[in-house]
Amino acid sequence: MKRYAPIFTAIFIFAGVFASTNAHADVETSPQSASDVAGDPRAQYQMGTQAYQAKRYQEAAQHFEAAAALRPSAVALYTAGMAWDLASRPERAADAYVRANDLGGLDAKQVSLSKERVAHLEKTTLGTVIVTAPDGWKVQLDAFTEAPTPARLHGAPGLHSISVHAPGAAIEQHEITLEAGRVTSFDVKTASKPQTSETVPTTEQPLCDTRGSEFWSARRGVGAAVTGVGVAVLGGALALGFQANKAKDAYNAGPTRLSYDHASSLQTWTNIALISGAVLFVGGVTLVVWPAKERGYVSHAKLSVAPSLGGAVLGGEF
Repeated sequence: MKRYAPIFTAIFIFAGVFASTNAHADVETSPQSASDVAGDPRAQYQMGTQAYQAKRYQEAAQHFEAAAALRPSAVALYTAGMAWDLASRPERAADAYVRANDLGGLDAKQVSLSKERVAHLEKTTLGTVIVTAPDGWKVQLDAFTEAPTPARLHGAPGLHSISVHAPGAAIEQHEITLEAGRVTSFDVKTASKPQTSETVPTTEQPLCDTRGSEFWSARRGVGAAVTGVGVAVLGGALALGFQANKAKDAYNAGPTRLSYDHASSLQTWTNIALISGAVLFVGGVTLVVWPAKERGYVSHAKLSVAPSLGGAVLGGEF
């Protein structure tokens, strides 16, 4: 299908040229002086025709649209659409065809060709936005031609700017994202209203993330508990060390197999307790003092560790 798209476009454009031959008589093309061109629709159309014949299609389209802006003419807009198509500006072509059909005055063949072309572009290439606003308002997509509302506008997929011009008011800017093959609705009055219901309140906000605070407080609590266990294990290791030294002295005083095994066992358990206690103590202290990386995490914990029989007691507020 893609392979034949250029052929389809060429056939469509040449058919449009022949279909619009009779309608061109509705627009007078008498020559004008250069000083009168800007405000004379006939002169604008004549310059568009000359640019079209010279294959300066973008320039031709701009003159045709200028002529239609000065004197509404479906034929001028239809011809502008053909020129935009030849200038490889499908979004401008679609806009011009839609406006020509909305204005009325084309013959049946021109209406059919332009509608088929717009439908093809909207389905395969362009994103479409239908803008609604009160009577007398005008809208503009990016830097394209300003159009009265309601308007059916086209653009390449991506982010675009909609300029809204209400009578006697400053121009407003809105952003909209278009997707190929999709039609988006945009109500100017709704978009212009302040979205108070969606405004994030700025008062009575918590000073920190509650979930983060709970997580940070819990982490420090676990760290303090692990530190207490580590202290208790180290205390046990100290006690085992005393017992191991006594067992060693007993073995030296009267070496026997039983006293040797007893001293060796105590020494082994002393080493295990020392290593385990040190690991627990260091890990617990790390959990307590390591800073929280999560933004907004503020700890409200007040912890205390007090020695007791058999270990340590953890206390405080969370």
